[in-house]
Amino acid sequence: MSLIMRRERPPTRRGIPLRPLLGLLALIGLALPLALLILVRLFLGSSEAAEPFARFVRSGRILGMAVVEEASGRLSASAGFVPPAGFDIVVADNSGRVVVSTLGALPAGSLEAPPHIAARLGALVPGRALYADQLLSHGKLLGTSFILMPAGDLRAVADPALRLIPILGFGGMAFFAFLAGALVAAHLAREVLRLERAAGRIASGDLDTEIPARGVREILDLGRAMDGMRIALREDLARRARFLAAVSHDLRTPLTSIGGYLEAIEDGLAGDADTLGRYVKIMRDKTGLLETRIGGLIDFARMETEEWRLRFEDLDLGDYLAGLAREFGEDAALLGLGLSCALEPVRGIKVGLDRVLMARALENLVSNALHFSPSGGHVSISCRSSGEAVFIDIDDEGPGLSAAERERVFEPFYRGSAAREGEGSGLGLYIARSVLVGHGWTVEAGEAPGGGGRFTVRIPGPRP
Repeated sequence: MSLIMRRERPPTRRGIPLRPLLGLLALIGLALPLALLILVRLFLGSSEAAEPFARFVRSGRILGMAVVEEASGRLSASAGFVPPAGFDIVVADNSGRVVVSTLGALPAGSLEAPPHIAARLGALVPGRALYADQLLSHGKLLGTSFILMPAGDLRAVADPALRLIPILGFGGMAFFAFLAGALVAAHLAREVLRLERAAGRIASGDLDTEIPARGVREILDLGRAMDGMRIALREDLARRARFLAAVSHDLRTPLTSIGGYLEAIEDGLAGDADTLGRYVKIMRDKTGLLETRIGGLIDFARMETEEWRLRFEDLDLGDYLAGLAREFGEDAALLGLGLSCALEPVRGIKVGLDRVLMARALENLVSNALHFSPSGGHVSISCRSSGEAVFIDIDDEGPGLSAAERERVFEPFYRGSAAREGEGSGLGLYIARSVLVGHGWTVEAGEAPGGGGRFTVRIPGPRP
């Protein structure tokens, strides 16, 4: 029968679990001692009753060295056969003629029936085990063999070739385990080296080269995480570049304006007191704008480096918000807007906060609402309480935020579609959220019930 074997290309596998592979190697390592024990028990047994298989194998090897089958179908002795120490053999053909004998009492050429041979061997050589078997060839009886073996431990007279069987078996399994471990280690080392080179590229500033994800599942997850980090760093650098460009423009514009008015004053264009006063007022406003923008940059740097500490005080939340609302109301009036507050649900509720930083955070949220409200619009600050938290809602009547903008509005340097037309730097909401999160509070952007935008501040676990 012919066997045709076809080698197929194995499918490409990605994300192979590492734990099952390591578990298989551990199982192989644990199975090696057990396999060795089984081999030793099979081939180097200590008694005939307990180890018949070892005696069967040994007798077959001795018989194969002692006799040969001739072309006529008769048995003949092998030339130069010498039995192993402690063993004797007698072989008779099917006519009863002794073909091979290592016992002088039953020389070759004697005629004995197999039962008589067995009886005589038991009497001639007592104390040894007798192994008798019929010799068959293609279903035809050729004769009978009788082998006398040591009755005790076979290890003392074991065939050196048999001794090699457990050694070779153990060595083969050990080599297989070593080879499998080496392959796994080489694969892991290659993948880790690939990720190390990718990390070096990221450290050198190469954020455009994609990190391919492949290998075992753990390496695959690590590669994906590193590629996500690369993308996040690239986006962050792009945001910072846009921010620096915007800040440079925003700082240069008022400075240019101030410089222009100073040149006009020097050139005598402000000849009367009213014109000079108007120029001075404009320069003062531009200076205030510069101060605000530089202050935002300083606050951003402090938040980024965590160079700020919270000085908590236990304050009545309603009274604290009422004080801020008066200031916010004046700002709204200057812009021609209305501002209303509903603070009754939080009267008498105590919270721990840093009054200065929290005022800055809430001011940023309210200023954002005032900035995007239309002329003559209205901003409302309302509070509500549940059993586990207190909520502060700041609603405006502006264009609102899209779903995508709500997810990113608190990111540093981010300026929404409506904000790009204004003078913001994209830091106010980021600083506000940083302060709120530092207090253990949260803030979310949403949609006001009547349209427009809403910021919701959540204060967990306040106490009355």
